[in-house]
Amino acid sequence: MIPIFKSGNRNTATNYRLVSLTSQICKVFEAIDQVVEFLEDNKLIRNSQYGFRKGSSCLTNLLLFLDKVIHSIDDGHGADIVFLNLAKAFDKVPHQRLLEKLRKHGIAGKVLSVIENWLRGSRQRVCIRGRWSSWITVWSGVP
Repeated sequence: MIPIFKSGNRNTATNYRLVSLTSQICKVFEAIDQVVEFLEDNKLIRNSQYGFRKGSSCLTNLLLFLDKVIHSIDDGHGADIVFLNLAKAFDKVPHQRLLEKLRKHGIAGKVLSVIENWLRGSRQRVCIRGRWSSWITVWSGVP
């Protein structure tokens, strides 16, 4: 993990974006669309899921939201809005919970085994100004 400064106070950790130098297998997983296709074909991903899907993004989500708010106001209704910051949500997913979700959604066999073996024993360290921290085992987060 290498922190890249975004903006603001350099002494504030949240002003850095962590870049993970991953193995080639991570790049292969990023390119595999079969799991997402399986989940979509079996209606296991809701239409309200915008991240990580073809043709969907934060922008399409925001545009749909804005359209609903405008129509609500045009129809004489109010609009109450609650914003939640889920920016670090994927960093907090325990690997065991992720694997259980995959099992419950019908991901099994060799695909599940490869994902489980890939996550098991994951380790990371941080480099700041050319100095590396000690390695630690990673129990959560979606690489």
